[in-house]
Amino acid sequence: MNGSHFLPLGLALAGVVGCDARATPARPASISISISISPAIATASASVAAGAAPRFLKGQLHAHTDGSGDSDTPAAEAATWYAEHGFDFVVFTDHNRVTETRAPGGMLALRGVELTQNLRRCEPEPEPGDACLLHVNALFVGSTPGRITLEPPPSLARAELYGRAVDRAIALGGIAQLNHPNFQHGADLDVLLALAARGLTLVEIDNRAIDSGNEGDARHGSTEALWDAALLRGAHVLGTATDDAHHYGDAAATRARGETAYVGDRGFVMVRAAKNEAAIRAAIVAGDFYGSTGIGLDRVDLARDGVAVDVRPGDAPALIEVIADGQVIATARGAALRFDPRGTKASYLRVRVTDAAGRKAFTQPLWLAPR
Repeated sequence: MNGSHFLPLGLALAGVVGCDARATPARPASISISISISPAIATASASVAAGAAPRFLKGQLHAHTDGSGDSDTPAAEAATWYAEHGFDFVVFTDHNRVTETRAPGGMLALRGVELTQNLRRCEPEPEPGDACLLHVNALFVGSTPGRITLEPPPSLARAELYGRAVDRAIALGGIAQLNHPNFQHGADLDVLLALAARGLTLVEIDNRAIDSGNEGDARHGSTEALWDAALLRGAHVLGTATDDAHHYGDAAATRARGETAYVGDRGFVMVRAAKNEAAIRAAIVAGDFYGSTGIGLDRVDLARDGVAVDVRPGDAPALIEVIADGQVIATARGAALRFDPRGTKASYLRVRVTDAAGRKAFTQPLWLAPR
C-alpha cells in the first residue's frame, strides 16, 4: 500500500496502492471452540449447523491479483498460494474490479472488490506528504465479475466520499469494510462514526501492509485506539486483521529488484462457520470470529456472565488482556484467562492476546448493555 504504488489518478477516480502482510503460522488444528458473544450471536451461531459445532475457518478479507493493476499474480495462482498456506477461504478484493476464480483443494475463492478512491482533493485536505486515498472493501458481493466504476463525487468531504463507497458496497450485495484507516491518515473518528451510522460492518484494525500505519504516531492514535473510541461512542463495528497482499510467488524477485514486496499470511480472521459462503458471511456479520496476526485461540467464550479465553499451547505463554471502554481492566499471563464481567460498569469489553514476538489475536466486542 505504498505511496509509490499508484496507477494514474484519473483511472475511474482511482489509482491503486500496494498493500502487504507479515508471516504467521499455519491455521490452528481443528479444535472444539465455544463462542458466545451475545445472545443474538449465540442464536446466529447455533443456526449455522444443526449437528456438530462448526470449526473455525482461516480466512482472508483483503487480497489482490493482477486484476488490480498493481499485482502481477493471476487470481488462480494467488488462490493456490493461499490454499498452500492453510486458508479455508479468501475474498479477492481487486481495485475497482470484481474477480472470480477457482480455488484448489476445497478452499473457497470468493468475490469482493476494493472500492478505491485515490483523489487529488478531499476535505479536510490531506496532511503534507499525504494524499486522499480512501478505500472500502465490498465483501461477498453478488455482482458479475468485471470493472466497477464510481460516479463523480457530489462532495469532497471525506465522510461522503467514504460513505458513497459504503453505499455502493451494500448495493453490490456485500459487507462494507473500512480499509486501513490510518494509511495516509484517511479516516478519523468522525468519519468512522458517520460510516457506522451509514451501514459499515467492519474496520481493519490490523492491516498488515507495512505502510498502513496501524500503530499511529506522535500526532495520530493507533487504529485500535480509533476502534475503541468508536465503540465507546456506541458504534457497532467489528474489527478485522488482513493481509492486503499483492505479491505471492514473485515476492523474492520483487525484493531482489530493491522493491517492497507486499506479501500474505500475516493478518487473517478465524471465523466459526460451516465451510460455505452463506455461513461464513452470516458468522462475520454476527461477530462470530476473531482477528489474528498469528496467534491461535483454543477457546473463546464471551458472555455477560463469564469470559473464558484459552491460547493455543504453541502460542503460550501470552499476555491476555480484558479491555473495557478502551481501558485494560484485567490481565492474565500464560495460556488462559477467566473473568467475570458482572458488575463491570462499562458499555463493552473485548479481549486482546499478545505473545512474546508481538503477534496478536483480538476478539470482537461484547456489549454489556442491551443493544
